[in-house]
Amino acid sequence: MKPLRLALSGSGFKVPAHVGALQAVADAGFEPVELAGTSGGSIVAAMAACRMKLSDMKMLALTFDWSNMLSFSLMSAVRLRGFCDGRRLLDWLTEQTNGMTFGQLSTDLTVVASDVASEAPFEFSRATTPSVAVAQAVRASTSIPFAFEPVRLGDALLADGGMVNNIPVDRLKVDDVPRLGVQLVSQDLPMQPDTSLSPFGFSERLIDLMLSACESTHVSAAQTGGAHMAFVETGYASTLDRTMPLELRQRLFNDGYDAAKAALTLIAAPAATALQ
Repeated sequence: MKPLRLALSGSGFKVPAHVGALQAVADAGFEPVELAGTSGGSIVAAMAACRMKLSDMKMLALTFDWSNMLSFSLMSAVRLRGFCDGRRLLDWLTEQTNGMTFGQLSTDLTVVASDVASEAPFEFSRATTPSVAVAQAVRASTSIPFAFEPVRLGDALLADGGMVNNIPVDRLKVDDVPRLGVQLVSQDLPMQPDTSLSPFGFSERLIDLMLSACESTHVSAAQTGGAHMAFVETGYASTLDRTMPLELRQRLFNDGYDAAKAALTLIAAPAATALQ
């Protein structure tokens, strides 16, 4: 297997696209030796770093009902930090990652969150937070504003990582190992002046705007340094659709697979030319 450094963007509940990309990586004969993820992408990156089987990951992505992850919490709402305390999500993440800490991982993993207290990125990794549970880091990175209560860690108050770095491909180590960023994009049509949005629809557009706000800077920096990108158009699926139908999940998986496969073909091409 050929080594690869892989970063996965924020995704909301569109995680099947990232699992499809991971399947393409495996089918192309690559093995991630480093993973980085933000928000929804950190869920998939963490499960991969904790050695979950791809077949199990695909089954989960295509069938798991996310409804219980957004259970209302009166105390969280009273504190005005979110409608959900995130305990069910943390318990589920702990189960999927076998309770592992960053120091126990054999694959390098970086999880990006946003520190509201210092107004700066907060990065979990084996080097910076070896004793922190991977599940705790992912819970912090997926703290969608107004939906999940942020995570307190020491002096840090951690919220969704998409606010500071939605596609952390620029956090991957730069060396001879190829780097790939998988970024989910949404080419939504502009709203008409007389269009009204439900609170749910407004929240979804607000989240998409937040996730895309700083992407170009990180992508440009990474590409300038030689990283490759796979852009996956996912505008046909809702970021907050907790009960997404199987057909839509399968389409996300297939599109993630195809986009990553095309990018990996470009990565493999120079190596094949060098051998001739």
